[in-house]
Amino acid sequence: MLKKSPILPVYGTLRRPTFRNLARIFKIIIWPLVFGYLAFSVILSSIHLFEHLNPRGFRSRKAILPINKTYDTNNTSPLSEMPNEYRFLKLHSASSQLSPDNIFPFYFRSELTPKEDDITVTTFVTQDNYDDLVRLAKAWQGPISAVLHLQTENLRNDDPEIINVLHTFANLYKENLNIKRHVDIHVVAGLNISKIPKLSNIHLNIARFFARTEFVLFLAQDTWPSPMAKDHLKQHKKLLMENDILVLPAFSFTEFADNYDFPNTVDELIHLVQLNIMGIYDKGWPLNKGPTDYEKWIDMVLYNVSFGYDSIYQPNFVVKRGREIPWCTERFDTFEKSKAACLLQMYFNGAEVWVVPEAFVIQHQYNQVYTLLEQQESRIEKKIYERMYLKFFREACMYYARIIDGLDEWRTPRASHIKQQCPKIISNWGLFSKKIKR
Repeated sequence: MLKKSPILPVYGTLRRPTFRNLARIFKIIIWPLVFGYLAFSVILSSIHLFEHLNPRGFRSRKAILPINKTYDTNNTSPLSEMPNEYRFLKLHSASSQLSPDNIFPFYFRSELTPKEDDITVTTFVTQDNYDDLVRLAKAWQGPISAVLHLQTENLRNDDPEIINVLHTFANLYKENLNIKRHVDIHVVAGLNISKIPKLSNIHLNIARFFARTEFVLFLAQDTWPSPMAKDHLKQHKKLLMENDILVLPAFSFTEFADNYDFPNTVDELIHLVQLNIMGIYDKGWPLNKGPTDYEKWIDMVLYNVSFGYDSIYQPNFVVKRGREIPWCTERFDTFEKSKAACLLQMYFNGAEVWVVPEAFVIQHQYNQVYTLLEQQESRIEKKIYERMYLKFFREACMYYARIIDGLDEWRTPRASHIKQQCPKIISNWGLFSKKIKR
């Protein structure tokens, strides 16, 4: 018999891989990759660990430290030694557009600790209008949470301009008793969105977040409270605890005024209004014609403005500081309706808007030169902002309608503002079509 010749593999084909070949490939290729990955992970973890233990040693920037703080650090608190970047992000998930590490809370701290049920004024201050802060502290005689915005990108403790500004405020705490006793200043570093530094929702959120009382007053710039305003507001704390809003009517001088002496009482104010020297000032309306409603105010009875509410209404108002009240949106900080957007969120969330007639504020510009420098919006910019605001209004309608419906409160009074302001928007989206009629 003929011997069978072995079958040779066809030229160009590969042998079937064996276990020994696979082990060899694993040893040559896979193991180095695994060890490389482990080594890289250990090195990276070590770097992050040492950076956490000694954050200043790994950062090239210099923090603002030319002036000592006005209070001692509590070494027993872990939050005292935690960098602001981590502290702010942990405490406030909806953090500001500014880098949290550029926010220095309580850089200057008031000497007195305010009572928890007091009302804190939230405001904005610059090196050019610190005299307004002095005037406000004297008029309010209570806690103030102010934001000092330094117009700089690089934090350097050898910058003469920064040192000069901080020295100015440090001397202010030494020389002025009202500032020393009542004012907390939180330093913010970074370029402002607007060319001219002015109050925005970013500053209001920061000032509100670090306020040390249960209630906060959103006060516009160049606006001054009457002598007994705080005492009258405290009489309506029950409404604030129900997450409602208290409005302080603002009054302004007319062109017929020959002097600008502020009235101290309601009777003096009514007399000036009757003489056409002053009138209720609602931004965007002629005097005495806005939603605050002069005819209702003159009756001197607490009244609700919800039925006359307008989406561009932006009065000076008091709310609870806590999370039950929505934080102000920061998307509109380049135009004047940012405060109106803030109030709109609270209104859609179910808050009632009440006007306190016994208390009032006076809108008056002391610093006329600073006012003349304020940036004016062009016609095109105004149209763009109006369209943006309309889109925000629609988004807010849908957002708070979903929240209220998700909490099964659509048939409660909390949903009345959404039903009143947003029926067309909600029906166009095809949602709550049956519920909106109820």
